[in-house]
Amino acid sequence: MFRFALMAGMAGIMTGVLPLCPSGAWAGEIRICFDRRVAESDPAPNMPRFDSITVPSGTVFNYAGHAFGPADDPLDRAHAAPFGDGWRGLPPGEEQRRRALQMEDIGGDSGYHRPQAAVMISATTTLTRARPCANVAAQAVLSEDWTWTADHIPADPHVYYQAYGVVHGSRFDPTFDTDPDAFQWVAAHGGLNGIVISDIEQSVTLHSDD
Repeated sequence: MFRFALMAGMAGIMTGVLPLCPSGAWAGEIRICFDRRVAESDPAPNMPRFDSITVPSGTVFNYAGHAFGPADDPLDRAHAAPFGDGWRGLPPGEEQRRRALQMEDIGGDSGYHRPQAAVMISATTTLTRARPCANVAAQAVLSEDWTWTADHIPADPHVYYQAYGVVHGSRFDPTFDTDPDAFQWVAAHGGLNGIVISDIEQSVTLHSDD
């Protein structure tokens, strides 16, 4: 599924960033990866050819859903059944569990409250085809505009986050282009994901300019 960050009703929103550093808090870490299947499966003529991508400091990852695999394949596409209908070789109970979690993620379970959480990495990181993952220090992101309210994000291998935008200086840009730029292209197509691997207890707050 392509992930274009230009959202209806929110297009072009830019917000300022003001750091909040609670006493005794630390950044924690997220393991970010690019999904090589995304880069290798799309025949679009503007798909960039690359051996590495540079993920800039300030990239924001939004809560995306439950993970059924590692950060380089959080939806376990490696075992996807034909036509994307479930997975191959799973016990019936595990497939039922995954389908129930997917229903939560798409809003099909009225009793489930989706976490309003996002994280921002604090170091520029290069990912390569040979080394598609890296552990990076990260902070939680708080924002009224984007309804991000979680200032403490625990490590959890069972949920994942997806690249959502980038903080440039003091401004947040929630759009990704599909130009022949490796980072922009992979992020726009949902191929840059992360899993929090150590508790994040430090946060920054995004404020509207108006």
